[in-house]
Amino acid sequence: MRLTLVCLLLVACGRNDAAPPPAKAAGEPEVKRMKPDEIEAPHHTKAAMAESEDQFVAVETNGTMEASLNGEVIKFEFLPTGSNVALAKPAKDDPAKRVARVTIGGAPTTKGLPLLELSLEGVELDKLTLPATFTVTADDAAPVRARIDYAITEQKVWRSEPGATVTIESYSGKRVKGSFAGKLVARSAAFGPPIDVTNGRFEIELRLNGAAPGPS
Repeated sequence: MRLTLVCLLLVACGRNDAAPPPAKAAGEPEVKRMKPDEIEAPHHTKAAMAESEDQFVAVETNGTMEASLNGEVIKFEFLPTGSNVALAKPAKDDPAKRVARVTIGGAPTTKGLPLLELSLEGVELDKLTLPATFTVTADDAAPVRARIDYAITEQKVWRSEPGATVTIESYSGKRVKGSFAGKLVARSAAFGPPIDVTNGRFEIELRLNGAAPGPS
């Protein structure tokens, strides 16, 4: 009996089996991460991106984004192309007017949520004198409107309070660099307490929709 127990202990101690990799959850598709220039024309079609029930394509841009949320540093490593755009075009209903917007956003994973997104309405990126800082105000009719949103789900959203800031420090080619900070408050008190965003930094390659590239 004692000999058998010792043998079992020796065998157990001598084993060095590595833990198996975590299995993919049942029904969870594999993620295929791609850059826009890796997608064959026509862009963004299911055939071009080789999607299937077992795989979906997450199209992302190049860059980095991180911030401290209530003291916890979070790296937003997935930068969706749809959330990182510089738009500057004549308005459809009045060509004499301009429609301009800069959006910058990222998520910790390819699931896309939580999503932290910066929005600068009325800003033509290629016409800015840099550095330029934009402050969130309560004036929804202002010609330039800055905003920071943090969405846990499509319904659970925290939005920047007046006084939050977004700074564009440099713009070269398609790459924009800057910082952001501010206090975010949930759209419903039931969602949770405010979020203090500090030390926000980004350096991201944007998709240009009418905006000219920055100087090299």
